[in-house]
Amino acid sequence: MLPTAASSAEPRLTVGQVEARVNALNEQAEKITEAYNAARDHLAVLQTQEKVAADQLVRDQAAFAAARKSIGATANYAYQSGGLGGVVSLADLSSPDTFLTSSAMLDEVARFQAAQVAEVAAAQHNLAVASAQVIAKQADAKRALAGIAEQRAHIEALLAQARGLLNSLRASERAQIARAYGADAARMASLRGSYNGPASGRAGVAVRFAYAQLGKPYSYGAAGPNSYDCSGLTMRAWGAAGVSLPHNAAAQQGQTRYVSGGNLQPGDLIFFGSPAYHVGIYVGGGRMIAAPHTGDVVKIQSVGSYSSAGRP
Repeated sequence: MLPTAASSAEPRLTVGQVEARVNALNEQAEKITEAYNAARDHLAVLQTQEKVAADQLVRDQAAFAAARKSIGATANYAYQSGGLGGVVSLADLSSPDTFLTSSAMLDEVARFQAAQVAEVAAAQHNLAVASAQVIAKQADAKRALAGIAEQRAHIEALLAQARGLLNSLRASERAQIARAYGADAARMASLRGSYNGPASGRAGVAVRFAYAQLGKPYSYGAAGPNSYDCSGLTMRAWGAAGVSLPHNAAAQQGQTRYVSGGNLQPGDLIFFGSPAYHVGIYVGGGRMIAAPHTGDVVKIQSVGSYSSAGRP
């Protein structure tokens, strides 16, 4: 009996199924984005440390060169004068006072030369330490760059899968999704500047800033002014209020004061995951403003279930 062929090709995905899979891929990419952001922040720190080490290396090179020049000049003078002791005649040494004075001078010269030698040795040691620090910082930065490239490639691969799924749809279906996206972005943009809640002071500045970004697209690694990822949005919102936060949800979670659910106030940060992989800014009424993931916009959302909240 001959084997039977497959009766039909794999069933074609519906628009809803594609959107669900795309959202899952985008959310996965958004989680990796926070690790990507942390790596970029770490690289910036390493680059600053590398510059400090390089500047110190330049200073230590100059100090070592100066110390070598100084001891070289002393040695040259001693050679040309036949020894520093040659300035005192044998006849002078017959006088006890002159002998004592000359001996004291020679001792002082010997101590001075010893100090010069020690200065050169110390300068050489400092130079070696500074050189090793520069090399180490350069190696750290190189490893950090490799990690960033790997994370970025992973994110791009996930987003490429999402684009592939969308491209598998019919043109009319893609147009339907694009219209829905445009309508959502326009609706959110229409709410800019609409905050009239109780937040004041720095929290009020942060919340109003977040409202002013409504409808702008999500873009991983972005921190405005035209697009944002989740921690880029909260960083800029509180930055507008004069509070410095890192561009990473977990780091923001670690730098804010814990707030219990019953004490939430507008401006507080809402974290998801432990360590956090997503963050939004609370605006009151059980809602927050967040940049969800690729393919979405900065929007007002229900807070739902979250891991912790913090107050900058």
